[in-house]
Amino acid sequence: RLFADDCVLFREIHNKHDQIELHKNLDYIYKWCNKWGMIVNTEKTVSMCITRKKYPLHYAYSLGSSTLKQVNNYKYLGVTFTTNLSWNSHIENICASAFRKLCFLRHKLRNSPPSVKLLCYQSYIRPKLEYACVVWDSYTKCNIDKLERIQRKAVRFIYSKFRHTDSPSELMSANHIPLLQSRRRQLRLDFLSSLLNHRVSIDPSLYLTPLSTRYTRHHQPNSFTPYFARTDTYKFSF
Repeated sequence: RLFADDCVLFREIHNKHDQIELHKNLDYIYKWCNKWGMIVNTEKTVSMCITRKKYPLHYAYSLGSSTLKQVNNYKYLGVTFTTNLSWNSHIENICASAFRKLCFLRHKLRNSPPSVKLLCYQSYIRPKLEYACVVWDSYTKCNIDKLERIQRKAVRFIYSKFRHTDSPSELMSANHIPLLQSRRRQLRLDFLSSLLNHRVSIDPSLYLTPLSTRYTRHHQPNSFTPYFARTDTYKFSF
């Protein structure tokens, strides 16, 4: 996949042959870049094996004369991927980044009215906490709480309510600020609607199978067969 000057090469690996074929594709890219005078930064080029197997297949991939460094996590297009597809690292990163922005706004907007603070939160901080959440929306209570904690801190700042007796939940309810978890759910439903109505360049038939049962009050036309999953990572992936 190519996006601007970022390129990702991937392949499902089942055996040694798959690894050799992937390495051949790397060679093709390297030769193509040389032909057209493009330089690949091998220091920023890494390999990562995404698997939950206890003993995965290993392979020393290289680009030209440089052996690629194998990593356990990597940030691509703003999302941190890990070898086991855990989103803990990504959520840690975006929470830390959002908190730094919140501290900056606290300093700059100390005497601003709540309407200005709220607008800045919605424009600069919340998008950071929701970017690409259709991909990484977490199902673990720990990660959900980490994200909500940032919003609660922001709400205290917006309305200048820092006392222990002040309730961020009541402030959010009174000012119609939804939980981030609720917003992520709505964003995922919006994406599903876009997928079904062909508003994104993804064939829905590759991922969605209509439920094979007669229509009742509990089974509507747009009902789909759930995926069979052995792991929570897969079960809660969408």
